[in-house]
Amino acid sequence: MGKKFININKNVRLFTLALLCVLCAGCEALYQWLDKEGAEEKEIVGEVIPYEINPTVEEIQRLLKLYGYNPGEIDGQLGLRTRNAIEKFQKDIGLSASRFADKETWAKLNRFQRNNLLKDYDLNITLIQQLLKKAGCDPGKIDGKRGPRTNEAIKEFQAQAGIKVDGKVGFQTLTQLAEYLSETAESEAPF
Repeated sequence: MGKKFININKNVRLFTLALLCVLCAGCEALYQWLDKEGAEEKEIVGEVIPYEINPTVEEIQRLLKLYGYNPGEIDGQLGLRTRNAIEKFQKDIGLSASRFADKETWAKLNRFQRNNLLKDYDLNITLIQQLLKKAGCDPGKIDGKRGPRTNEAIKEFQAQAGIKVDGKVGFQTLTQLAEYLSETAESEAPF
């Protein structure tokens, strides 16, 4: 009897705590407590209204597509294909597969924009060529164009890095190339 009373008492305390959160801090605090990833996504993306384009969702879709994931049409909607692409991305990079664009996922998606490997949702081929050269893979002339020699250098780099050799510059290839960024910055720094 005593153990049953303790369990009931615990449930009453949890309910009371939740009720106090709602009364004192509002529904947002309760939502944050109950569904952290969903609350973080709402903070990043804002309110998602059906049939309305959400620019942040479009950004997520563009980045997922660039990294080799299929979010479906770039339409600014958080539909099934976009959720599936987020989940696959999260699994592939070792994050919890929540299917939400939470803070950690958002940071990973935007990682290469911060270090200039991406510009305007496209690959910065000039920088990629410089990094390939730094890694010992000859992309030919550093001209910002992705020609046959650059494509061969990408495949050579992928084989050297022990990642899937497909000639695509997705998240894993960019991650490996990013390791050469500090070396490039140091060697090009004025003395």
